[in-house]
Amino acid sequence: MIKIPKEFFPKFECDLIRLGNQHDGGYVVSKKSIENSKQLITFGLSNDWSFESSYSLMTNNKISCYDLSVNNFYWIKDFIKSLIKILLCDQIKKNLKNLFIFFEYKNFFRGKNFHFKKFIFPLENRKNSYKPNEITDLNEISKNTEDEFYLKIDIEGAEYRILDQIIKNQNLICGLSIEFHDFDIHIELIKKFIGSLDMEIVHIHVNNFGILNKYSIPSVVEISFAKKDFIDLKTSNIKSYPLELDKPCNMNYKDDDISFY
Repeated sequence: MIKIPKEFFPKFECDLIRLGNQHDGGYVVSKKSIENSKQLITFGLSNDWSFESSYSLMTNNKISCYDLSVNNFYWIKDFIKSLIKILLCDQIKKNLKNLFIFFEYKNFFRGKNFHFKKFIFPLENRKNSYKPNEITDLNEISKNTEDEFYLKIDIEGAEYRILDQIIKNQNLICGLSIEFHDFDIHIELIKKFIGSLDMEIVHIHVNNFGILNKYSIPSVVEISFAKKDFIDLKTSNIKSYPLELDKPCNMNYKDDDISFY
């Protein structure tokens, strides 16, 4: 059984929905947070925009994604890798689909949906290897919007560098989903962040691609937050985790039960 400190247990009832695919890339979120948002901002893209696609179908709002790594070289490398696997008869159906995923990407990111090839990193920090036009941060993005947005973050550990910016700009954020990497060694830092956030945890899910430490505490955890206006603060949550809405990120293994201590 997986163990997580009780401070991370979602305390109150909330109307939840799942956006995105049925494995890694899908998140369970507050329905009202999505419905009340005017746009979606996401940090981290890779080759999976199923969350963004679900959001678009539900709201038809503007979507802005930020990921410097998804560039022309990324797509060429991805194409060659899929082609080699097909020639080696390795997961042919999956890799045939991957051959055409670039065209799906180009079709989705047009009109009101934008992919900005930028790395999320505090602008006041030193950044030797990046050009100025390759970097942005939440403070800079928030300057250019007056609309409340839902924020989704999966940036492989860089999330810790912008936690203070999330707190600073939380008046514009109606909901938030973050994948925390190295969760087991950053628990106290995340607790401090939660304590400064005027939102409530509405969902928690363990990404089973991550490992467990010797105390059975996971290394990768997905947490969704919502404004208190979108939560039933009069009704305590008594659910057990994972929920039916949860799906294993690694489909080869089931999600283990979570014990909150």
